[in-house]
Amino acid sequence: MNVRAIRQSLKGSAGIVRRGWPLFLMAFLIDAAFLFIFLIALQSYLPESLHGSPAIAGWALAAFGLAKLLTQIGSGFVTDRLGTRIALIAGTGLLLVADASMLPLAHVAPWLIIGAAAIEGLGSSLTWPAVYAAGDARFEHGEKARFTAILTLATGAALIVGLAGGTAIDAFASFNIAMIAPIAAVGTAFALALFLPHVRDEGRPHQSMPLPGEIRAVLAHPQRAAFAAVVLTEAAALGALTAAFRAYGRDVLGVTLLHQALFLAPAAVLGGVMVVPGGAIADRFGVKRVMVPGFAITGVCLLLLSRWTEPAFVVGVAAVAGAAFGVAVPSIASTMMTLAGSTENRGGVIGWFMTMDGFGHAAGPALAGVLLAVLGARSVLIATGALFVGVAYIAFTSRLGDDMRAHEMPTPIAASLTESTIGGQS
Repeated sequence: MNVRAIRQSLKGSAGIVRRGWPLFLMAFLIDAAFLFIFLIALQSYLPESLHGSPAIAGWALAAFGLAKLLTQIGSGFVTDRLGTRIALIAGTGLLLVADASMLPLAHVAPWLIIGAAAIEGLGSSLTWPAVYAAGDARFEHGEKARFTAILTLATGAALIVGLAGGTAIDAFASFNIAMIAPIAAVGTAFALALFLPHVRDEGRPHQSMPLPGEIRAVLAHPQRAAFAAVVLTEAAALGALTAAFRAYGRDVLGVTLLHQALFLAPAAVLGGVMVVPGGAIADRFGVKRVMVPGFAITGVCLLLLSRWTEPAFVVGVAAVAGAAFGVAVPSIASTMMTLAGSTENRGGVIGWFMTMDGFGHAAGPALAGVLLAVLGARSVLIATGALFVGVAYIAFTSRLGDDMRAHEMPTPIAASLTESTIGGQS
């Protein structure tokens, strides 16, 4: 690989931050507010300070997830009909309504928070396809992986701020005061959406929803079908691995949670550090050349970790797995944007891929639960390792990264896609 080219690609990331900062800040604020609401406010403040049922938090999170999953594809196509900017305004507006309503509901009728969580799920399903569609319109093909890498860092920072900041606020502030933080965060995201500048490539809002046959023609294209399988498999692997995190340390390594965290800390650090270089490499050499080895190495490392448990070996191999995963992660979202950007139903295609991601994150923990009950934690590592290798295999044998326009089906909608892609829209 050309180190000088990669260095230049990394330097170009500053320009991506400058042009995309409203989207990065929006993503950070939305995720930080979500984590504070669902992990701190509903699980700590509600049962401990307001004497609400601890079950509300679980039901609210379930309502959020179900509403988001059921509406994700439709919200993506609605994004195309409204236009990216209007969809962002509508999505963040729903998030603001949901979070603001939880403050009075917690005092008056706590169970109604479940309904507010469903509204939050609807707002999220509308917001995120619009965020990626806006990024796809603003950044060229050779910039998309770096855009998604920086977006990943923004959501990672939200995880730290949402949990650490929420824990700190919980120690000294009342519920009424604490809720100012998430409401202000989504309010700021709403304001950013209101003033987000329009770019030419975002196109005009469409006047009618696509016909079922047109939707099938867009989603069933071989490259999109292959990538849907990649997204589903990767999400299932990650979900299963997350669900078996503590079981691995307790049953396989035989260590305390603290020792497990110390063993895996280098993997977490390297995974985060390698995200932006991974995006730069993918932009320079192509997503397929990053996705295939990155996920293959991750899978092989997990298979090795299921067999050997010596501390030095675990630390080293886990670090390699974390670095490989961090390098490969930006290629997922950048491929999603590329495959969606070749159609006027960009938001709908992104919504479809996000739905596959949601199914994967549901199926993965379910698989882990069955394997943990029947075969133990080692079997989960073997299964997740095989799934990551499967991601690499699908990516390797598919035509991901090829020019979509050269392979579109000769349908009426394909003709309109080619016309809009070449001619542009105002």
